[in-house]
Amino acid sequence: MKKHLVEDMRTRLKFFQEADRSLKGQLEEQEKKVKSLSEEASNRKAFVESLKRRLSVATTEKGQHEATSLKLQEDLQKKEQKLQTLQARVGESEKAMAELEDTASKQMHGLAQKSTKALESAQSKLNLADAQLQQLHTFIQALAREVEREAQTVKGEVRKRRRQRKASSERDGRLSKSSMVRAQSIAASILNMSESDLADMLDTDEEAEDGGREQDWLQCMLKLLQQQIPSAELLMDAMLLKMKERKLLTEELATLGAAVSEKA
Repeated sequence: MKKHLVEDMRTRLKFFQEADRSLKGQLEEQEKKVKSLSEEASNRKAFVESLKRRLSVATTEKGQHEATSLKLQEDLQKKEQKLQTLQARVGESEKAMAELEDTASKQMHGLAQKSTKALESAQSKLNLADAQLQQLHTFIQALAREVEREAQTVKGEVRKRRRQRKASSERDGRLSKSSMVRAQSIAASILNMSESDLADMLDTDEEAEDGGREQDWLQCMLKLLQQQIPSAELLMDAMLLKMKERKLLTEELATLGAAVSEKA
């Protein structure tokens, strides 16, 4: 009997032990689930808090946007009113400008007619003045060439008489110099230069140099005439210089002619 009771107790103990192990396993499993659910609940709570904060920020931004939108609408209405006012002013200005343009067009048409007549008259006078100036230039050029030609002619005669005098001197030994000295002295006094400078200028044996000097003088005259406003003073000085030179050559020619006649 006791043995049977002991076996029964052992069986029950074993049953309870196995039930306890099973309950412990279930308890551990439940604890794990509770822990997992707690963590999930904590995460959801944090997520909800984050959503609340975002909602608060969004609500604040929405309020700011609404205030900004309201302000922009008010500004837009004010600008539309200003635009309407400006459009009205522009319309008035365009009307006034059209009237001014019409008046100005009429005045400009009248001025254009007067200006055309004035320009035609001025152009006619300018053409006349240009023609007169061209004739004057042509006259001065022709005069300069004629003066230069006459000077060259006289120089040729002087060279010819000098050669005759030289040939006569070679035949007679020596030519009297009194008349020549007197003529050169008078010429030097007229031109306000020394007798040595006068002799250099009148050295007609250097024909090539004289020809170059004449060409230089003529080119100088032409350049003066080609200036936009020719200098009357410079033209007169150049012409007087050439006329004095011609006078000097003429006097020397007369002196040489007299000397040759006396010698003859």
